[in-house]
Amino acid sequence: MSYRSITRRIRGVGAIALLGAILMHGWPAVAAPQHRGAPPTGSIRAFVTKVVDGDTIHVRIGTTNETVRLIGIDTPEVVDPRKPVQCYGREASARTKALLDQQTVYLQADSTQGDRDRYGRLLRYVWSANGVDTNLLLISDGYAFEYTYALPYRAQLAYKAAQSSARSAQRGLWSPSTCAGVVVATKTRTATKSPTPTRTATATPAGTVSAASAPCSVGQIKGNRTSMIYHLPSGAYYAKTKLSVQCFDSERAALLAGYRRSTR
Repeated sequence: MSYRSITRRIRGVGAIALLGAILMHGWPAVAAPQHRGAPPTGSIRAFVTKVVDGDTIHVRIGTTNETVRLIGIDTPEVVDPRKPVQCYGREASARTKALLDQQTVYLQADSTQGDRDRYGRLLRYVWSANGVDTNLLLISDGYAFEYTYALPYRAQLAYKAAQSSARSAQRGLWSPSTCAGVVVATKTRTATKSPTPTRTATATPAGTVSAASAPCSVGQIKGNRTSMIYHLPSGAYYAKTKLSVQCFDSERAALLAGYRRSTR
């Protein structure tokens, strides 16, 4: 047998062994550590000019102003004019402000997520000058949910593990004394008064929460963060889905967020 034949056989055996390992254990994942001692190589220096809410910030990169959406996290709503303020939204915003406002940070891109979202915001991991992954820290301390949009991101396993730890320890929004992991509308924003309608209103007021729709508003779709399945108001499990819930105004929004429709 020639040397070339022997080499081909060895390579074939190696490929089979590798394939078997992948099938048994899955592809290896890269997990970002919470503290590195220094920002990661390749990250871009920026200055935080404003914290919009728990997961969105304004930064200045050189002479350019940008809006940044933190990868892999979702904090309760507090500024979206279409939605009421949600449980722990103000606390999450205050925590992000305490960590990042008027601070020098380092922005790290993730090739699995694209450069920007559909609103034109940069998608980035945000690191402190001393190497703390702010995205991960917010999940670990119970100020944010782990959030996967469409495709898994590089640090997904680490972020999911951090959420599991925060949930088990009942930190932040996972505490029974706060939200118990359920993002419930706490207060509707003050809005400009509209003229009194000339006809009798019969529709349910926006932001109303019923026993069946809780923690979402009436008519909203419920997404189960654990199973990544969404339930329509007419679904068999809609009323039963109350823990670790994300609310959506449309099926399209749920699908874009990576959820799949319940079969019942």
